[in-house]
Amino acid sequence: MLRKYKCAIIGCGRIGCGFDDKPSKKIRTHAKAYFRNHATKIVALCDIDERKLKKYGKKYHVKNLYKDADDMFSKENLDILSICTLARSHLNLVKKAVNNGVQAIFLEKPISNSLKSAKEITEICKKNSVTLVVDHQRRFDPFYHSLKHFIKRNGIGRIHHVNIHYGGGITNTGTHIFDILRLIFGEVKYVSANPSLNKSVNKFDPNLEVYLKFKTGIQCFLHALDLSNYGICEMDIFGTKGRIILNLITNKINYYVINYDNYQDYRNLKKVTSPIEESKYAFDISLGLSNLIESMEKTKKPLCDGEDGYKSLELAMGSIVSAKERSIIEIPLRNKDNIILSR
Repeated sequence: MLRKYKCAIIGCGRIGCGFDDKPSKKIRTHAKAYFRNHATKIVALCDIDERKLKKYGKKYHVKNLYKDADDMFSKENLDILSICTLARSHLNLVKKAVNNGVQAIFLEKPISNSLKSAKEITEICKKNSVTLVVDHQRRFDPFYHSLKHFIKRNGIGRIHHVNIHYGGGITNTGTHIFDILRLIFGEVKYVSANPSLNKSVNKFDPNLEVYLKFKTGIQCFLHALDLSNYGICEMDIFGTKGRIILNLITNKINYYVINYDNYQDYRNLKKVTSPIEESKYAFDISLGLSNLIESMEKTKKPLCDGEDGYKSLELAMGSIVSAKERSIIEIPLRNKDNIILSR
């Protein structure tokens, strides 16, 4: 009989359990990812809200329900733990998990509420050989890796610049965007940001207008939208040979190449079939779980580890500091004591 890893979830809110309340083929929560994976079994849920515990305990056939994490750790012998709580609680829960023999941690973004604690989380897991995966979901989708290699192979020529339209705060949505930008374009040299006139729906997580200069010389601009009007999250990549418009919510791609069959003073672009196979997934947390299990079993580096989580938080933090101080902020940040207030 195939061994199943004993798994638990701390935090049964939206990303832990709630996003999958509506029937769908997609897997948008940690609970559904564990429930559908042949190698995992949810043995415990933990949340301060008893109503959520009862609701999701029934839905996912989990009998062991806890309102206190210490109580759960004292009674359960866990292999894998998902931490889906507020960022400020992550370090303390990671310490408890490691001290109680958990082999792998699936940690929601942002990795923590400060760079100092994010570094400590990463070091604790490394020191104790605990697999740490941070849930920046696009990292686990093969589509984005194909896009990275296509651009690296000069697929649309030299990159002029990259435009991003986003909403929902520089920490909540922004850390996802910073992570995928790092994957595709490499490390950032410095950031410069200003408060946006388009307000965030979360008063603790500001919308910012951000300029990024990558070490490769590529320039990227993040433009904020007010999500109370409508939601858009797009990446627009301009190259000397073409253009890519990428919907970061649906993972759909529009690909344009230079149109030479015209008689205008300037060449224009025409839309053609993308050479990159479109993603079959959209925010499918099962991909991250599969990568966690593979990394744990083969002792290999996860696709999004603690260092990746740290660096996406660092770019969000740098943007916040830049907007506050009205200055250019070099990366890596020297001050690691700043704290974010967002979830």
